[in-house]
Amino acid sequence: MRRFFVGLFAVIGVLSLIVVIAAGGLGYWAFTNFRAEREALPETIILTLDLRGSLDENGSGDPFGFLGFERGLTVQDTVRALDAAREDPGVLGLMALVDGGDQGFAVTQELHQAVRRFAASDKPTLAFADSFGELGPGNVGYYLATAFDQIHLQPVGLVGLTGFAFEMPFVATTLERAGVRFDVERRAEYKTAFEFLTEDAPTEASAEMMQALLDDLQGQLVRDIAARRGLEAGNLSTVISNGPFTAAEAQELRLIDEVGYLDEARDALKQSLGDDSEWFSVENYAADRLEDEPEGTIIASITATGPIVRGESDFGRQIAADTFARALRDATDDPEVEAILMRIDSPGGSAVASETIGREIERAIAEGKPVVVSMGNAAASGGYWLAMKASHIVGEPATLTGSIGVIAGKPVLGELWSKLDVNWASYAKSDNATMWSINQDYTPGQAARVDSLIDATYEAFKEGVAEGRGMAPERVDELARGRVWTGSQAQENGLIDELGGTFEAEAAVRRLAGLEPDAPLTLRPFPAAEDPFDRILALVRGEFGRLGATGFVAALWQAISAELIALPTVWVDLPKVR
Repeated sequence: MRRFFVGLFAVIGVLSLIVVIAAGGLGYWAFTNFRAEREALPETIILTLDLRGSLDENGSGDPFGFLGFERGLTVQDTVRALDAAREDPGVLGLMALVDGGDQGFAVTQELHQAVRRFAASDKPTLAFADSFGELGPGNVGYYLATAFDQIHLQPVGLVGLTGFAFEMPFVATTLERAGVRFDVERRAEYKTAFEFLTEDAPTEASAEMMQALLDDLQGQLVRDIAARRGLEAGNLSTVISNGPFTAAEAQELRLIDEVGYLDEARDALKQSLGDDSEWFSVENYAADRLEDEPEGTIIASITATGPIVRGESDFGRQIAADTFARALRDATDDPEVEAILMRIDSPGGSAVASETIGREIERAIAEGKPVVVSMGNAAASGGYWLAMKASHIVGEPATLTGSIGVIAGKPVLGELWSKLDVNWASYAKSDNATMWSINQDYTPGQAARVDSLIDATYEAFKEGVAEGRGMAPERVDELARGRVWTGSQAQENGLIDELGGTFEAEAAVRRLAGLEPDAPLTLRPFPAAEDPFDRILALVRGEFGRLGATGFVAALWQAISAELIALPTVWVDLPKVR
């Protein structure tokens, strides 16, 4: 009977795989034929852009992309499309749907700047929201809306402009009651990634850093909104303290321009531009215009998002050392590539993996190919390790970066096992064989060895910053210590070169490659996009098929167990701005 069920499940699995492959093939066929038959771009258009949700940094991150359907816009796609549209006489204006905001503040700043460049071409822009947060924070979404010439809000909608806040739990006492304790070593006092596990409240250094971050980010929010809405910054700070606001209150305070519905906002913009113009999405505009741009100087485009890990990865949600090192090598060795533009959005990760990728950035520059880094919402800790030796670093004022430091540790579960009446037998052939065991504390000798490993990694990190940024070691030591900086603070301290995003990074690429300021660029993705059917075959040949069900579960547990023990790691817990 058991064999029967095993065979039955095997047949079902094979049939399911066939259905997936067939569906993927059909989807890919329909998609490619749809694109081939798409109607020509209308003579005059009003662009529409839906920003109610987060744009992806990496278009390859969609696990269903192998079915062949078109991915959504990335941040870079959106910026480049708006920059192309401002020079296009057929584009008459722009209307966007916005909400409370889920982009992250730094990426929102980049979109804000792109909208302002578009509007500078004397083309009207209008943002519509049904609500900027519905009894929830709407700071970032409202900030984005202020880039537009007009802000329209639905009558029952709210403006959730209340200012930024950070919240962090501290669970050391709770864990202690359960018999769990964390043994953590860090370099240095601002390296607070595991602090919520080891403390009952923020340390003095942690509180100082968080308050400084909050002050700077709130200052950016107030300054930019006040400038766009024609308000005095001091008065706006007082206004924000009384938020959120109803639509009527927001209009009276000059935070918005009109109260009405979406159809009314559309009609108002359409009538101001003429009835002959047609609505056209930025997604379709990007596909029609950007893909048909004239061939320019070839620049390698590499997007690195997520935690930094060792090994390989192909779904774009983490920065795998071998995958990205190979992409950098391929770009360096490609004779057609003149420079490399690398987008980083990462809170850090493995120190070894960061060094592996960083080595290839150094090699590219040594081979005469400049590497320009554009930072997204974060490029901190290991993310900054990747950037520190780049030819030029660009970050937004709200980008969280720095965190030059190291942390390592492990949970200690001995007391938990005692409470559960679980007895472990341990056999070891050397003094340090059990140092990574989660069942016992480090011995004094093991703790000293861990300290030496952390010290070595920390020194290597600081030496890399000193070399890459041309700083004296003493100055690097002042800026390191695990401290997180905003992009504006980092630029003042020399950790990044320029404030901005994709637009400024591409300008830097042109300068460093010896090109004219308006020279066309052809961005070639590295690694190259895979064929959809290759993705399917990769899934078939994947870990589950290689290991079998039992082996897969065992490997998964091994991976989880390894994550519980943090070897020297350049990582930071980044606060979420709300």
